[in-house]
Amino acid sequence: MPVLLFRFLGPLVPWLAGAGALLGVVLYIVALRHELTAAAEKNVALAQANQADAAAIADYQAQEARWNAAEDTLAARTQTMAAAAGHIEDRIGASPPGDDAPVAPALARALASLRALQTGGTP
Repeated sequence: MPVLLFRFLGPLVPWLAGAGALLGVVLYIVALRHELTAAAEKNVALAQANQADAAAIADYQAQEARWNAAEDTLAARTQTMAAAAGHIEDRIGASPPGDDAPVAPALARALASLRALQTGGTP
């Protein structure tokens, strides 16, 4: 029986091998196309994530610029206030001893100068 099968199927072996190889190539191409589609979808998702990250970076840079501007403003105001406070202290130190009475005119002027600084005026 095996001899009979080999006799009839023997001439078909090269054709069957060729068909098997062709089927393998087709399946390989289908698998490659599937991988290509998956990679393209992943590429689109990564591009969207990149855009979102770029927008977040731009937001952080704008926030940093605002922060630096606020910090510079605060430093300038601090320096102005320190200079004004130094001026007030110098006036207190330069007051004659007679100003240190029970009413303390020097203290009243110093407090008035501090009040003016807090309200945005000049001491």
